[in-house]
Amino acid sequence: MKKTDNRDLNLMIKVIKKYYELGMNQEQIAKEEFISKSSVCRLIKKAQENGFVSYKINYPMESIQMLEDEFHKRFQLDKIFITPFYTEDMPIRLQDTCNAVVDDICKMVRANDTIGISWGTTMEQVATALTALPNNKKCDKIIMMNGSLAGDMTSLKSSRTVERFADFFSAKGYILPVPLLVDSKIVANLIRSDSYIQNVMNMAIESQFAVLSVGGVSPQTVLMRRNAYTKEEFDELMSMGAVGDVVGRCFDMNGREVCAPIAERTIGIGLEELKKKRVRMGIAVGSHKIRAIIGALRGNLINMLYIDEMTALSVIEFLKNYETKQGEQKV
Repeated sequence: MKKTDNRDLNLMIKVIKKYYELGMNQEQIAKEEFISKSSVCRLIKKAQENGFVSYKINYPMESIQMLEDEFHKRFQLDKIFITPFYTEDMPIRLQDTCNAVVDDICKMVRANDTIGISWGTTMEQVATALTALPNNKKCDKIIMMNGSLAGDMTSLKSSRTVERFADFFSAKGYILPVPLLVDSKIVANLIRSDSYIQNVMNMAIESQFAVLSVGGVSPQTVLMRRNAYTKEEFDELMSMGAVGDVVGRCFDMNGREVCAPIAERTIGIGLEELKKKRVRMGIAVGSHKIRAIIGALRGNLINMLYIDEMTALSVIEFLKNYETKQGEQKV
């Protein structure tokens, strides 16, 4: 608390009581207390900084519960967590959703667990959210489940994500220091045959706890913007119905991996290996990921979904519109 003398303290309390309890505006308070409006504003801000004022948002959670029930009816999910709609601001929606994820990671992780993680902006946010929590949980290992983008800062950021997870859980951290996508199947097999890569890959496959982001496939996706795919490869993925990716693996609306030639050149665990894990936490925020979310759920690639209300509503609306069109075609 910042030091405040008694005279300022008494004035501050009078101001915030009038402002918050009596509903007076700043101009009215300034006239009654014979001070300037800017002084009223300063005293309110100081009261907030000193902890004299706290906020509680009474959100109608019934709407969230109904939305979560809708997801349970449509998909096989062990858990769906929807963060309430407070703002359209994308970074804040992502931050709130990641905060919910880390709370559940800490509740569910076991001391002997190996946690497999993916990389990207969302996972960086999860790692940041972890560092803000009290450090009272431990696990065995943190493993990167797929390669990074060669020659890109993403490689360094993915290493930092592993490091933050490992530090928080007092665990051993293992990165996968290889490109996500290489030139040929032969090169991919050579890389996979390396003893260190084999060791990390085996740990990633054997892990029973996965935390990953669900990405959409579009010209704006990270993998396209950072040249993981050529235009020809991207066009091929789209022609085969790719809608999203997890751990660098592209899938269609039913969660099936697409484009075998690209899949053979991808370094990381496969979708079938992913589906065997006990915990598969998927994080998805943004209406550009609607089809990817549906595909990941239909394919059982994740069994726990963490999503914001705005995105969740868009997913349900998309499905209802799709079902209506299908019904009209049958008629």
